[in-house]
Amino acid sequence: MKQAIGMAAHFLRFRFQEVHPFEVQAVLLNACNLKCDYCRCPDMPTALMTTAEWADTLKNLARVGTLRIKFQGGEPTLRKDFREITAEARRAGLVTAVVTNGTLIAKRPELVDHLDEVVVSLDALTEANHDRYRGKGSHGAAMETLALSAARGCRVYVNMVVHRDTLSELEPMLAFCEAQGYRLNAQAVMFGHEYQDSTAVSLRLSEALEREMYHQLAAWKKAGRALMFAAASYERTARWPDFRVLATPTAGPSSCMAGKFYIHIDANGDVHPCGLHTGTFVAKNILRDGFDAAVRHTRQHDCGDCSLAYLNERKAVFGLKPAALLEVVRRA
Repeated sequence: MKQAIGMAAHFLRFRFQEVHPFEVQAVLLNACNLKCDYCRCPDMPTALMTTAEWADTLKNLARVGTLRIKFQGGEPTLRKDFREITAEARRAGLVTAVVTNGTLIAKRPELVDHLDEVVVSLDALTEANHDRYRGKGSHGAAMETLALSAARGCRVYVNMVVHRDTLSELEPMLAFCEAQGYRLNAQAVMFGHEYQDSTAVSLRLSEALEREMYHQLAAWKKAGRALMFAAASYERTARWPDFRVLATPTAGPSSCMAGKFYIHIDANGDVHPCGLHTGTFVAKNILRDGFDAAVRHTRQHDCGDCSLAYLNERKAVFGLKPAALLEVVRRA
């Protein structure tokens, strides 16, 4: 509760400043040591900001009020300076999180030393079913990373990509998370974004099954089960008209919270409203255009709405919806 009150006070302090990205997704690199069937992120090379450039960026994020930063990739722990970057984020006063496949953390537990939250990708409890799509040995590493992260005092979450061959494992995965004290984020596999590999589109759930899944997640949440988001966020996703369309543009300036309350920073320093935006937005770059200009620019975009429960939850949180705020307090 003390931490929740501190977060609320921080929010009020920065809420009325011109730029206030309270939550940041930060891609450290696109490279990955796995090749998941539905992901082509490792196939998209990009320039990387240096350790010093990330340190400056983190200090600037703290200056404009950022509360939480989530490092992702690719596989972010592949960077040799991962601990240095996360330590710098901690020194800046940010809540630190990572999304990881767990393969390197399982071998080097010290990689979580400067992390508050560890989100581990685990698509199935059945080892063969997980490794079939993510790579041999990845299931064991993910399970080991979950356990050691919890033992080291991190808040632990499971990120499950649900597709044709893992849907049957959804409820067992939730039961596993509840038994271990983790929270679950379950997201149907997506296609249509440049980082998603369309050659695996046969894994997609049918429209009816995907809609049913999100209704079920909402029902489980209402029953008090250990899912990451509020029931309303899952219900909103369940009502999305066409899951083949990930986001829709607006006719004019967007009222979306993205770019105003949360932003997405690419490995090369490009700053986007979020990782899923559509429309005509062209990113500015921290290194080329300066931090303030690049971040301020994200407020001017024409992406209107999207399907992801994760982003629906962010809209609800920063729209001060009670159910979503309660989830923030629970996670804190």
